[in-house]
Amino acid sequence: MNSSVSFFSLNVRGLRNNVKRRAVFCYLEGVGFDFCFLQEVHLRDGGDVCRFKREWDKGESFWGIGGVHSTGLGILCGHREVKIENTFVIIQGRVLGIDVKFREARYRLIGVYGPQVAADRREMVDCLAPLCVTNRHLVIGGDFNIDLGVGGDSSAGAISGLMACHGLVDGGLHTTPAMVGPTWRNSRGVARRLDYIFVSRSLGQLSGRLLPVFFTDHDGVFLQVGSPVCLFGRGYWKLDRDILEEQAFVDAFFCFFRRLNSLRSMCEGVLEWWDLVKVRIRAFIIGYCRRKKREERREVDRIQRLIELEYEAGNLGGSIDWERFAALKAQLRELQEQKARAFLERAHSGFLEHNETCSAMFFKSVRARQSRKVMHGVREENGSIVSKPEEMVRVTTDHFQGLFKEREIDVEQGNVFLEHLSRRLPEDIRDVMEAQISLEEVESALRRMGKGKVPGMDGLPAEFYLKFWGILGPVVLEVLKAILETGVPGGSMAVGVLSLLYKKGEATDLGNWRPLTMLCVDYKILAKVLADRLRTALPYVVHEDQTCGVEGRSIRWNLQLIRDSIAWVEDRGLPLMVAALDQAKAFDRVNRSFLFRVLGRLGFGEKFIGWIRTLYVGAECRVSVNSHLGDVFDLSSGVRQGCPLSALLFVLYMEPLGAAIRADTGVEGLLIPGSGGLRVKMTQYADDTSLLLCKDSCLTRSLAIFGDFTRASGAVLNHAKSSVKFVGRWRGRTDVPGGLSLCEGALRILGVHFETSGSATLNWNMRIAVVQRKLAMWKARYLSFMGKVLVLKVDVLPSLLYLAYIYPLLACLRRPLVRLVFQFMWSGRCEWVARARMICPIGEGGRGVPHFPLKLD
Repeated sequence: MNSSVSFFSLNVRGLRNNVKRRAVFCYLEGVGFDFCFLQEVHLRDGGDVCRFKREWDKGESFWGIGGVHSTGLGILCGHREVKIENTFVIIQGRVLGIDVKFREARYRLIGVYGPQVAADRREMVDCLAPLCVTNRHLVIGGDFNIDLGVGGDSSAGAISGLMACHGLVDGGLHTTPAMVGPTWRNSRGVARRLDYIFVSRSLGQLSGRLLPVFFTDHDGVFLQVGSPVCLFGRGYWKLDRDILEEQAFVDAFFCFFRRLNSLRSMCEGVLEWWDLVKVRIRAFIIGYCRRKKREERREVDRIQRLIELEYEAGNLGGSIDWERFAALKAQLRELQEQKARAFLERAHSGFLEHNETCSAMFFKSVRARQSRKVMHGVREENGSIVSKPEEMVRVTTDHFQGLFKEREIDVEQGNVFLEHLSRRLPEDIRDVMEAQISLEEVESALRRMGKGKVPGMDGLPAEFYLKFWGILGPVVLEVLKAILETGVPGGSMAVGVLSLLYKKGEATDLGNWRPLTMLCVDYKILAKVLADRLRTALPYVVHEDQTCGVEGRSIRWNLQLIRDSIAWVEDRGLPLMVAALDQAKAFDRVNRSFLFRVLGRLGFGEKFIGWIRTLYVGAECRVSVNSHLGDVFDLSSGVRQGCPLSALLFVLYMEPLGAAIRADTGVEGLLIPGSGGLRVKMTQYADDTSLLLCKDSCLTRSLAIFGDFTRASGAVLNHAKSSVKFVGRWRGRTDVPGGLSLCEGALRILGVHFETSGSATLNWNMRIAVVQRKLAMWKARYLSFMGKVLVLKVDVLPSLLYLAYIYPLLACLRRPLVRLVFQFMWSGRCEWVARARMICPIGEGGRGVPHFPLKLD
């Protein structure tokens, strides 16, 4: 079977004449296309549609009624094997589309016949934008009535922008030789390239030619593409949260769930019953959504038919009700935009203003975010790069299966580190942590869970549990108690999905992708209940050097300590080295047996440790590569990034290292002025460890301790990313003990850059540059005042406040920052309201624009 797919586009200049139509169809049969876009077919009414469908017998065909003298489109399939999944019309007689499945690949085909007026063409492009939001291979073909090579009006730029937004290429320019010649000529000698086929980049190698025909003044554009790569898989089912707001669904679910109690007699226990219940819930929701989708399609078809009837009335000599026609057209566009918005929300594209239209810039920003998550190739151990989905899934699965396997550790060396742990959990706290979980505790954990998060393998998000908590709450509590009693989690609860987040560096290197685990909400509820209890115990057993996850401590402590230490030694001319230590795959290399021994040494009860063991022993996962799922494999090491317990458990896992460094007399830290001889050696935030040392031997000894910790726990120091900066008397040194790299510029720790001087100016200039780039992007969107204030509060202000707690905003930099903000608010135009008034709350007549303070305590 031919692995390529071919497309053909032609303006036929009318098909209502029987003889011409028969001649055109005979010609098209000889072209040998898989799909064909026809323009200017001059369909008059439904009778013409039925006639054309009947006469094209090579495959399915779809037609859009237009005016009898100018518009009308058709999309023809050249094979019976094409499966039609959806059809839609956005602009009657101008834009027609179908969703098809052909040779295991899915396409969205859009036929276009562009208006001759530039403003109408621009409106057509705006209408196309929602249709381009799809995971299918996208192909747009037709007569656009403008030569993009010549341009000349705003519609040419809009078309080019649409292509850039959605990863489309001009098929004619990407063939060899390029089809750059004119596709239309008139009797006066004017020639233009008006006919195009735009295709997704994922469709691979292109070839084609222009085909002159005898029955029209346009040439046909024939384009052949290689076998498309099925870049995105189907993934796994996830509930559409929108249906939770439908009263019909809520009522139906209540009735359905009550009937599930009858299944208990068929199961051995509540855990088996709960897994069966979740399968039945999924089947019920899928059935409901399918029925709803059919109803929505019927509604779209109904509106399209009403629009066609208006056209038919005009074509048959009657009058068109233009007001009704415009209202129907607006309804149709709103339905398509709703589908596009739902797609983007599922893709987690960020917030969307309620009244904002689906502008091209909005879709462009979303596509940019999505492209960062796409894997186009993966490097194997032998250095070769694979790009086929099944091969990428295999290589990725093998990589993470190897990463999460249990590694041998030195138990005796581990005992040495455990001896340094002197703190113990008080008995009363331990007893509270091992108390039986309650319904109130479980509900509190659920309500504090993040909304809009991707669910686990069962597809049920937190919003689902919240909506039906009245009937699900007692069941979930019973299930969680059974898990803690038996030590065996349910089937779906044990399996997570590894979603890979690209960090930086070579994208084909799997080491540059961070694995985040998508977990079922019932698992996360239990993990969050245990995490809440564990969080109350951390202040008793974790040293003040560690600030991550401990109540009452802040990441600002780490940064302020480093800032003040550098300032102190620079002022007094004292020697100091700041060593920023980075661990390789820190969370993924946690040895669980060592972790459980740490918990026991710190005084946690066997019952609570058993509960933690229940969630981690026997854990499994599947890798997701572009929504293609790999086989299930065991997670024998590591704490799941995505589990509420992971950060807290990692903090406890790292505590023996900190205790060993603090207890070692060979490691001499920085003397704190006015402390009576107290020295600070280090500061920790999860796996980020910063050493403050005054002797070369101290660094050598610290690295030796870390080497011993590696043998005891499995943690590995990443020497390539660990660096040392010399400050104070040692400023300018180039020899680094211990084999670490020298940091010659600013030292970046926890997102803040530290220099020997001028750190505040350096950091704020960098942040203001980032703000400038962000606001430049947001300016392209048509935002209201309130939308712009939301952008400032959500996307700009948090990072500035984070820095302001470390380095107050300098007075000399406040003015350019404020200027940027108000230029954004007023789109560079005259400011009609005083800035002081704009900063006031809305209730006081202002707009609530964020105020940027000079200093934060």
